[in-house]
Amino acid sequence: MLYPQLTPTRCVVSLNGMWELAREHEPGNQHEGFKAEKHVAVPASYNDLYAEEGFRMWKDGMWYQRTFVVPKTLEDERLVLRFGAVAYRARVFVNGKEVGGHEGGHLPFECEVTDVVEWNKPNLVCVRCENRLSATTVPMGELRNAGENGQFAGQYPDVPFDFFPYAGIQRDVCLYTTPRAAWLESVRVTTAVSADGVATVTVAGRVVGVSENLTVDVGCASRQTHKEYLGDPQCTVDGNFGVGIRIPDAELWGVFQPNLYDAEIQLYYRDDVVDTYKQRFGIRTIRVTGNRLLLNGKPVYLQGFGRHEDFPIIGRGLCHAANVRDHELLRWVNANSYRTTHYPYSEELVRLADEQGILLIAEAPAVSVNFDHLQDESVRQELYDRHATALTELIDRDFNAPSVIAWSVANEATTNRPAARDYFAALAGLVRRLDDTRPVTMVTCKVEDDLVMDAFDMVGVNFYPGWYHEPGLGLGEPFANAKASMRHALETLHQKFNKPILVAEFGADCLAGLHSLPAEQWSEEYQADLIMTLIDVIRECDFVIGEHVWNFADFRTAQNFARAGGNKKGAFTRDRQPKMVAHFLRRRWAVPRYPVTEPVTDLESMMRVFLDPAARGNRHLAPQPGDPDFGESGGLGALHARWRAELDAQGPPPPPR
Repeated sequence: MLYPQLTPTRCVVSLNGMWELAREHEPGNQHEGFKAEKHVAVPASYNDLYAEEGFRMWKDGMWYQRTFVVPKTLEDERLVLRFGAVAYRARVFVNGKEVGGHEGGHLPFECEVTDVVEWNKPNLVCVRCENRLSATTVPMGELRNAGENGQFAGQYPDVPFDFFPYAGIQRDVCLYTTPRAAWLESVRVTTAVSADGVATVTVAGRVVGVSENLTVDVGCASRQTHKEYLGDPQCTVDGNFGVGIRIPDAELWGVFQPNLYDAEIQLYYRDDVVDTYKQRFGIRTIRVTGNRLLLNGKPVYLQGFGRHEDFPIIGRGLCHAANVRDHELLRWVNANSYRTTHYPYSEELVRLADEQGILLIAEAPAVSVNFDHLQDESVRQELYDRHATALTELIDRDFNAPSVIAWSVANEATTNRPAARDYFAALAGLVRRLDDTRPVTMVTCKVEDDLVMDAFDMVGVNFYPGWYHEPGLGLGEPFANAKASMRHALETLHQKFNKPILVAEFGADCLAGLHSLPAEQWSEEYQADLIMTLIDVIRECDFVIGEHVWNFADFRTAQNFARAGGNKKGAFTRDRQPKMVAHFLRRRWAVPRYPVTEPVTDLESMMRVFLDPAARGNRHLAPQPGDPDFGESGGLGALHARWRAELDAQGPPPPPR
């Protein structure tokens, strides 16, 4: 499935905007049109738009409708109705006829409507979505769980995960065209780079329609230098095609170096162009070797966050302004990566990461899989099939994205149950068959008794010492117990699986504006002190390849006694303003974790090294009294006091040269 694109042979018409909405109190003929209860914005989650609980928590049938007119100029074209995502299930009707549907709330689907639209009058599109979860949906829900690490219980609504189950038409809706006779259905780009810097690019794809007298022409161009490169001579198409392109002195895609290329594919019928499409791609390599993750053959350390697509009012709805703000804050805080916790994010956000050089671990929507509810083999197989479908659709959608450097098959499953072993080993094998160019991982919260992580290329772990266990500063060295617990967990996992580890979640809740000296839980001081202390421990372990703080920003959750207005572990507030810890992280992340082997020559990099307190030759690791961001008093809690003492013990700094 190709991303909608305006080309000389394709047209795209947005159907975003104001739709009508009604709950399904009982089944009827809603697919032929219904009396609306509300107006609803598309794209957006419907849950937070209204003042009534009966809309916010509605999870049965929710109907959307609007009309659209197809321009007469498109009468000879093939018409496709495309949805970026509808949560959780969707059925689509045009002029009363069912044209398609989808299960899974985070990936695109489309329905051909050429033969059902009217060309001389308005067309009615009705969409039924519903958000009922179960033991066999991805994610699971309505389990009446027993609580344990990674499994929430007693929440309203009843979900085992720690974020709100938003629903509705949450991403773009459009009508797009292709030629009727033949069209490009899919394009996949693979790249390889030789030691002398020559890239071999293979552009492969599938064509649908007439099968005779079709040829394909492929070339590509650099977005940076505008150099053009020709593919192999035209190849005859018989359903599938593959064209090679040689690029000398390839410009590699990397962190904050988003060197991109556009492959232009032209489909010919005899001598006439019948379809064209541009597929962007980046040339880069990614692999795990020993205790390192190598990007373009060099170690890369992942520093960043777990996140959520979550914003006031619109919920999980696509918002370009929020996406721009979030990526600006990632750059400001010197993060280089994030995991798409705990579901595939929008195509538009992945494309933005491609264009800005930000690394992504793309995660399937399988969060808090609980094998206590999967003891029946047929039930387990039903879940597996849906899980495998979600992964297949995710990899198909994001295969060409250079920003996606790894696939994560799940988060915080009960991986200490025997049935988990074969289940996740099979999924890991599936992902490798679908894509052998990227590492495969998953994220566990079971340390001592995890049974599955040896099936993956790298270990992801969520671990919260100082918050969910070993809380408080303690009477001796601050956070001594939390530090020991983190160190023990990482060493245990490495000894058990002998694979590099990503600390995928750690942190503490913080109410913005709450201060305490000495630091105590929920204060800005406690969150900042704990996270920075744990980063020290994490970086003692040479086998750790990254630290992702939980979370980038505060977010909405189901209601329970431990969540006052949602999860408050964000380094930023829900409206994207920094808490104290964000300033700490900005300084700590200002220079690479691994030594830089090439000389720093550009002004921006030199200034970062000069201003970064962690850089060699500077005197401290975090903001000190007098820093403009914090004022004269400092007020940074126990960790600040320890750093101040260390500075005093070092004596005065050396005189300037």
